[in-house]
Amino acid sequence: MDDSTIFTVGMFLLPLLLGPAIILVLILVGRAAARRAARGGTSGGPVPPAARWGCGLSLLFGVCAFCGLMVATAGGAVHPPLVMVAVPYVCDGTVEAQSRHYSYRPGQRGIARNIYCIGTDGERRDVTLRAVGAATIYYTLICFAAALVLLVLVRLLRPRRTVGADAPSLAELRQRMAERLRTDADIVRRPAAPPDTGGVEGRLRHLQSLRDGGLIDEAEYRAKRAEILGSL
Repeated sequence: MDDSTIFTVGMFLLPLLLGPAIILVLILVGRAAARRAARGGTSGGPVPPAARWGCGLSLLFGVCAFCGLMVATAGGAVHPPLVMVAVPYVCDGTVEAQSRHYSYRPGQRGIARNIYCIGTDGERRDVTLRAVGAATIYYTLICFAAALVLLVLVRLLRPRRTVGADAPSLAELRQRMAERLRTDADIVRRPAAPPDTGGVEGRLRHLQSLRDGGLIDEAEYRAKRAEILGSL
């Protein structure tokens, strides 16, 4: 099987293997959205851990796969030993690496690197594409393992809030805040206490000033005056 066939089969198997994982993540996210809608459509509900971890790991694996591909291709073109470490996975015989310079435009030069595998029967096969693919998988797994270890360390070293057994829930905190706001609003709307005018004589003078100022009419003045005099 030549390298072009391997490349074609690999491009066919890649979506075939990643498809079920992506579908599973989408199903988990859809179920989470349906549950939140069934609870009233609130956007502040907690996301299920399975959906959160599934989306996070899928994104992390995609980033690590891209990093592994860059190391195996761009890095291997500059520093061939980056690809040579994965050659034993694709060649059981003797490995031979060749580099040749070429010119594809006047004044422009490039270098092509090829990896050959010489079997026990003396057959010489070009395994460059296989080696790059194996190196991509190799560095992807290394990057993914390192990222998982880093995430675990960050999660373990991150300070956690101490929550007691009798800690109020989010609904209770919201209810307490609403009650506090209503209390503050009642205090603001509460009318100010009338000034202390100093005894019956002061109250009568204050009542007379209210009438003279037109704030109360004569009937209200007489009724309030009789009330003050009746309290003696």
